Amino acid sequence: MKTLPHEIRGASPELSRKIPELLAPVGNFETFMAALDAGADAIYLGLKKFSARARAENFTLADLELMTGFAQRRGVKVFVALNTLIRNDELSEIYRTLAALSRSGVDAVIVQDLGLTQILRRDFPEIPIHLSTQLAIHNAAGVERMAGLGCRRVVLGRELTLAEIGQIAATTAIELECFVFGALCLSVAGLCQFSSFYGGQSANRGRCAQPCRRLYRHGGKEDYLLSPSDFNALDFLPELVRLGIASCKIEGRMKGSQYVRVAVGVFRRALDEIKAEGELSPARCRGLHAELVEAYARPTTTANLSGRYSTTIIEPGRVASNGVVLGKLRRAQPEPGSGSGMRVRLRTARQLESGDRLKIISPGRDGRDNSFTLRQAPCLEQKGVREGARMLSLTVPFACRVGDLLVKVGSRDQYGRRGGAWYRQQLVAERGPEPVQAQARSFAARLPAWLSEDRAEKDEVAARAPAAHSAPSWLIKLADWTGAQAFLRRPGRRVALELNGRVWAAIAGRERECFRRYPELEWSLPPLAYPGREAELRANLSRLVRAGFRRFHLNGLDQLEAFSALTSSRDDFCLATGPFLHAANQAAIDFYAEQGFSLVHLTAELDEKSLRSLKPAPGVGLAQSVFAFIPLLLTRIPLPLERRERKFFSRRREEILAVSRDGLTVLVAGAPFSLLNLAESRLNSSLSLKIIDLTWAPADFDLSRFHKPHRFHLDDLSLTSYNFPLEWQ
Repeated sequence: MKTLPHEIRGASPELSRKIPELLAPVGNFETFMAALDAGADAIYLGLKKFSARARAENFTLADLELMTGFAQRRGVKVFVALNTLIRNDELSEIYRTLAALSRSGVDAVIVQDLGLTQILRRDFPEIPIHLSTQLAIHNAAGVERMAGLGCRRVVLGRELTLAEIGQIAATTAIELECFVFGALCLSVAGLCQFSSFYGGQSANRGRCAQPCRRLYRHGGKEDYLLSPSDFNALDFLPELVRLGIASCKIEGRMKGSQYVRVAVGVFRRALDEIKAEGELSPARCRGLHAELVEAYARPTTTANLSGRYSTTIIEPGRVASNGVVLGKLRRAQPEPGSGSGMRVRLRTARQLESGDRLKIISPGRDGRDNSFTLRQAPCLEQKGVREGARMLSLTVPFACRVGDLLVKVGSRDQYGRRGGAWYRQQLVAERGPEPVQAQARSFAARLPAWLSEDRAEKDEVAARAPAAHSAPSWLIKLADWTGAQAFLRRPGRRVALELNGRVWAAIAGRERECFRRYPELEWSLPPLAYPGREAELRANLSRLVRAGFRRFHLNGLDQLEAFSALTSSRDDFCLATGPFLHAANQAAIDFYAEQGFSLVHLTAELDEKSLRSLKPAPGVGLAQSVFAFIPLLLTRIPLPLERRERKFFSRRREEILAVSRDGLTVLVAGAPFSLLNLAESRLNSSLSLKIIDLTWAPADFDLSRFHKPHRFHLDDLSLTSYNFPLEWQ
């Protein structure tokens, strides 16, 4: 067992000098070469599909083969990110993609979808599995569960503290990967439906439209309430090394080569100094921080590593990147013939070249809407040259004023000037003889029976046929003990209650009495139990089991470990997946069946076609939410909202509620999701359970609307069918 974080300070020199891999983001051929030149030990990249950065340039399979050979011949590993949820109709394509990755010899794939994990374990065991941060594995139990399934590495979330990372590292032998630099998501990764709910662009499909970077109205004014600073763990790098972290990851597959070159170069030098000296001196650290300015990031934060978020992690008045200040405008005059353009002059000691990305920052603004690309090099005016500074003049394509700042937020460096096509040609020319690879099993031999074309056609016919089984039952999910009792006292009502802190306070010490009164009550476990809270959750769970309760809805794979410790046979329980365990395809249903679940809750993001294509596995039923207040995201980051006013609005007047619960803030859509008005024939005919999920209902929501079975009072509500009538993207 590894030593605990507070003991690592006295670790042996050998432990201190074991340096983690430096993992760099690659989104195009320019950043690929920049990452290798800057000293990356490994790179991660995405293909044209199934990548959590779908808007990056990404690569074809032919590109990947070129890059893999080039990188591996230089000792650099190549990881392919297939870190999205997979639609059921994409499984055949996933098999073809994995067969190609197997032939290309990539070093690992990064996975979010547990169905894809199932496919890899069963049909492509030669490809190592790295579990994406999108899986939200956040404690040692979750890491150990996936290690037991043969996964090689887990990418931990950026919301963890250094102490929490240490607790996980101390109790597992599996490789751990931590982010050290890059953009910071407001949400716990993989648990965000914000972009999908309000724009039809799913973050879990790699298409996040970044609603957190937008303006919202709260308390009578508009601010960037949800836009966090960028992440920079440089100050904590020696501690992460001492913990034995396997890989230090830089975020940024959508960033340019300048960003990749600077960020990788800085962390390469930092890790090399830690290897040589065992520490990173304060002076050296300050120098490296100064270099990172050239990466043109937003203001940076160490997030939660110290155990406490900075109060400035979200600056409501700022959303854009910092950049490098070039100087104040000394003159700004209309440019004849350029519309609203201005001819400006300023003194600066920095270089400016055609292709640089610039912005103008006026007092009280961050310049987000005043950015432009320099189309030609500025004019150098010799007059006023002194102390290395030069007087420059250039055209700005919009109105600005004397005293505004000109800021450089991006550069077209040597990699950008040469361009991706040039680098690709170099890789083709450099490629040596094709490596001799072991013959892989044929693609067709790996396809499971339910993916055969004949079976697919039969399933499509069956989906259109009338349901032949009994009608599904109904379940009400709640998060309040008082509200739950009103339903439990009504005969025949099936109720699941969230095991949150407020509910536990209401029943603690009365578990047996609760069971005697409500033996059919089901329990829904919370989605996140960070290190330090695991033991509390297990203890409470154990008391419920001893009282006699046997029906539980799980929202994390770590929670399976708790049941393994409670009894030698999981058959004693009726376990269901909750909404935070995604089930978007048949392979995921197979995975949950193998793990002992008897009910799978289908992902709320799915469209009608995707939902209707899914079938139960033997002994496993399907459940679907037909009414819910959708949790848009969960975060540990403190939001700049007044305590009494926890409601804010988008510019399209979409209402969003901020709910605080057990150390988390959950943003909830004000408009409830509902399929209750749809004809039964449009739902999945194989459903065994329909769920009315009031877990995140506002405190003033009238629960009595659902007291009478099948006679719901919803006419006065503004409802949404979410992605159901659309195509899930």
